[in-house]
Amino acid sequence: MIDSFKNYLEKRLQLIKLELIGVFANMASGLVSSFIILIFLLFILMMLSFSLALYFSKLVDSFSLGFLIVATIYLGIFFLYLLIGKSKIDKNIKDAIVESALNQEEKQVNE
Repeated sequence: MIDSFKNYLEKRLQLIKLELIGVFANMASGLVSSFIILIFLLFILMMLSFSLALYFSKLVDSFSLGFLIVATIYLGIFFLYLLIGKSKIDKNIKDAIVESALNQEEKQVNE
């Protein structure tokens, strides 16, 4: 009887380890995928920023002033984020992570 119980505990621990590995693997793949998307979006934003800076440079007839205008726009967006959006975005990210982990656990339980 004790051997059966030990065997059961060992199998249960193996199952828990495999479930945790599955959860971490899914989270890691999601992070890598999100990172790749972020890199592409940053390249797109960079090209659009250069285009906008060159456009403003032609309007004001000064390259440095055109780039300064774009930098000022980004600085304004950054301050708005700090003042208004940081707490909301942090909360949404935490909620998304917890929801993703719970959904993954629920999928494994249903399988």
